[in-house]
Amino acid sequence: IVAYGAKMKRKRSSSPENGSTCHGSSGTAYDVFLSFRGPDTRANFTDSLYHTLRDKGIHVFIDKKGIDVGEEIGPEIFQAIDDSKICIPIFSRGYASSSCCLRELDHMMERWKNNELDVLPVFYDVEPSDVKLETEVYRNALTLHKKERGTKIVQRWEEALKEVTKIRGWDTKNICHGELAHLIARKVSVKLKVSCVHISDHLVGMDESVNEIVDLLNVESKDVRLIGIWGMGGIGKTTLAKVVYHKLSTNFESCSFISNIREASKGSGLLIVQRQLVSDIIDRFKRKKVLIFLDDVAHMSQLKALAAKKEWFGLGSRIVVTTRDRNVFHGFQDQFEHCLIYEAKELNNVTALQLFSKHAFRSNSPPNEFLSISKKVTAKAGGLPLAIEVIGSFLCGKTEIAVWQDTLQKMEHFPHNDVKEKLMLSYEALDPPQQQIFLDIACFLAGRDKNFFPNEGIDVLILMSLVKIEKGNILWMHDQLKDLGRSIVYQENCKDPRKGSRAWWSGEGNRNHCNVYTGGWPPQDFVLTPEDFIKVSNIRFLEMVGGTFSGDFEGLFSELRWLFWNWCPAEMHATNFCPKNLVILNLSGASIDEHWGGWTQLKVATRLKVLELSWCGKLSITPDLSAYISLEILILRECGSLLRIHRSIGHLRCLKHLNLYRCSKLQVLPIELGSLEALTELLIENYNLSGSISQVPSSIGALVNLERLVICGAIKLTTLPDSIGMLKGLAELDVSDTGIAELSNAIVNLKSLKVLKMSRSHIQKLPEAIGMLEKLEEIYGEYCHRLKMIPSDIM
Repeated sequence: IVAYGAKMKRKRSSSPENGSTCHGSSGTAYDVFLSFRGPDTRANFTDSLYHTLRDKGIHVFIDKKGIDVGEEIGPEIFQAIDDSKICIPIFSRGYASSSCCLRELDHMMERWKNNELDVLPVFYDVEPSDVKLETEVYRNALTLHKKERGTKIVQRWEEALKEVTKIRGWDTKNICHGELAHLIARKVSVKLKVSCVHISDHLVGMDESVNEIVDLLNVESKDVRLIGIWGMGGIGKTTLAKVVYHKLSTNFESCSFISNIREASKGSGLLIVQRQLVSDIIDRFKRKKVLIFLDDVAHMSQLKALAAKKEWFGLGSRIVVTTRDRNVFHGFQDQFEHCLIYEAKELNNVTALQLFSKHAFRSNSPPNEFLSISKKVTAKAGGLPLAIEVIGSFLCGKTEIAVWQDTLQKMEHFPHNDVKEKLMLSYEALDPPQQQIFLDIACFLAGRDKNFFPNEGIDVLILMSLVKIEKGNILWMHDQLKDLGRSIVYQENCKDPRKGSRAWWSGEGNRNHCNVYTGGWPPQDFVLTPEDFIKVSNIRFLEMVGGTFSGDFEGLFSELRWLFWNWCPAEMHATNFCPKNLVILNLSGASIDEHWGGWTQLKVATRLKVLELSWCGKLSITPDLSAYISLEILILRECGSLLRIHRSIGHLRCLKHLNLYRCSKLQVLPIELGSLEALTELLIENYNLSGSISQVPSSIGALVNLERLVICGAIKLTTLPDSIGMLKGLAELDVSDTGIAELSNAIVNLKSLKVLKMSRSHIQKLPEAIGMLEKLEEIYGEYCHRLKMIPSDIM
């Protein structure tokens, strides 16, 4: 509980049969746990899947002994589940007849709900409807279990069976076992690769460098220090900085890690971003001991804009800068008492081989038969972590020594420090569609949502370490790989890059006005006419800042998937502007309102999945959204004039995410919200004393898939409807800074609730039965001065 600035997390420890389990292991011993009924699948599909996973270098737990009839499942099985990253239950017709299988499933689903592992179900000779207990296939077996185990335990098993069918899995119909096993192994490999982005266990050979930088920072000293981490691209500067940041952040009052400054400084947003960052630093950090990391600074002017004076920061503050150019620090010795530069080092032979092995073999060292050639490959990689990771991922799963020898032979021709040529090996190994996706990301879409691309293409790039997925499904690509992609596009037509497959253009004053995919060259007055696009009628990505369209665009933009039109003007001068295959539309900062002429033309975009209208200051009512039946994400962040949501929102049956943060004048939530049956996140921040939301419609109880509900700042909101108790999947409820004095007793029905936030609210007491919420772990109640009593069973 957090009350008056203190926090307590509630942890429960009990057996898998009667509640949440407290897991003691800090790491994972297995990649995959296989759950199956031996007599049904051990000798066929499970055996095929097990060996396919093993051949991919994936560490699999399988109960080879089996459990005799009447025997109980042992604690080692539960421990194996706890020690695994992914569980694969294989549902056969006899699966539900085994109480051991059902106990395994119950345990793994509890951990899945807590985001502690992934579950990938396989429906072997049953349908999802059978597992969901809609037929007698599993229902009869559970009826028999009730006589032996009792209703309470079997009810848990029933819930686990129904829950697992919500996860997308595989069935074995119309596909041979070997092919399906390879598909599953590939998906598992991708999931393990994505998780590596956030797991420190995959870092190699950094201790010495981290300790040296920590010594330079000397956090006990009261002076203000500027520390530079300098080195070539791909040598691991950013990774090193992140490790140091996480190691030392608890020693400072405030911390900030600002990534990709070189990339962010391109385009029209440079001055806006720099002013915002400077304002943020001065307002939040002045006179405080702070830790600030500025990653990938390219020019001295960028550093001056962000850390020009030591007076901006309190005593003991540390500013750490990563850069490829040592000259960015010129002149800063006069501003800071200590301006020190650390040169990032290449990996030595031992650590290079270890890093290579993690990506090529998923172990700390190569198998004996590959040891000699692995040493030669890593030696040719030159000690650069990026090159080692990419080449290791390229060779992962390749068991023919001839492929390795061919790769080594190609590397023999590269100069020792030619990173680009080494990375080119992986690019050339992609098939043509995958190469196009790589070039799209390198040229335009790094930092964007991965859902723009088909999963299969992205999965291959992840497996080969050419792209990574960051928090929020955001695509991340290393600068060296982006440079490689852009140079490939440039080579398509060196004499006139505008005629290449992709083109991007920067006008005067560092203003990146338009990024146009598949050619095109916008004129400097920003009026784009049909003539500008006739030769690029297959354009798929268009990014503009300002500018306008004028003329008849009939027959154009039929292939357009992504339109980013920042600062769109109030008037729409184009006609027949019909991007019928549009998937993502971002009109942030536009001067448009609900009567804008473009809305009627855009109704053809029935495949639209993402609509962002953030900072549209003239929008008082959302437009008619009924045409966007495929919409999954609607973002209306900081629409300062927005008064209400158009009732057509009820037509968005696929909507999963609705963001209304800082819509300060919003007064009414429509009853039609209850029709958003797919909604998982509803985010409302309504800080405005004169016109805040005063009630939440009772229809909110129909949002059966809602997992996160945030209603902050609504001081006129004094209660939540009783229907809130119908949100069985709700994991987080945030009513901070509201006028709510008492939570409805219906909250005790929120069986999935893990986090309750009510800081600075008018809460006077908590429901007495709140302790019955078995999964509730955290309650935040800072400065709830009116809170008189806390139930004893949650303390």
